[in-house]
Amino acid sequence: MNKNDDTGKEKQKPTKEKKELMMKKRRIPLAQPYFKGESAKHRNGLTNTHIFAYKYFEPAFTVKAGDVYLARFPIEYGSEIHGDHFVAVLLDSPIANPLVTVVPLKSEKAKEINPASDIRLGVIEGINNGRKTIAVINQTRPIDKRRLLSEEAISALHSLVKKNLLKDYEEVCAEVINCYRLTKEQYELLKKKAVGYIKNNYISHDDE
Repeated sequence: MNKNDDTGKEKQKPTKEKKELMMKKRRIPLAQPYFKGESAKHRNGLTNTHIFAYKYFEPAFTVKAGDVYLARFPIEYGSEIHGDHFVAVLLDSPIANPLVTVVPLKSEKAKEINPASDIRLGVIEGINNGRKTIAVINQTRPIDKRRLLSEEAISALHSLVKKNLLKDYEEVCAEVINCYRLTKEQYELLKKKAVGYIKNNYISHDDE
């Protein structure tokens, strides 16, 4: 059999795509005192740009299960994931929902994975420089969709607000260039393990 013969095999689609995310300008920006506690303490650097997006815009876009984004987790408490991490979207989130449920991802290291939390997904095209990726199931969480905005998108939104080019409740397109996709097999594994973890309170590795 010719090894180069791809007859009958489904051609794989690119896993990276450019998405257009609609953002709706608030009628009245949130007042500064609204940002209290830990959020106020961490208003600096890149984190501050996401607070800007939260202050002036509401998310108005759909997120699909299996999407992979770069998200920012600015506050660290103990073992919680923090900083910039790729995340895999676990459930569809319609346009009216400001939240999206995600599973944080990290690169697989040489040492053994944590069997109580980690699932091997293999290589996700476009992220982690081609290294194998682990999904941290026990840190699954809902996050605000604004955490998915790229710095390029926030910069474009900032320019529009600064120049006073938007009307109240006006929707504007902010291109996100850090959207990737899990393969069907990777998503099905992720969903199966996440459901099993919730149902049984542990991750089963017996059938991998």
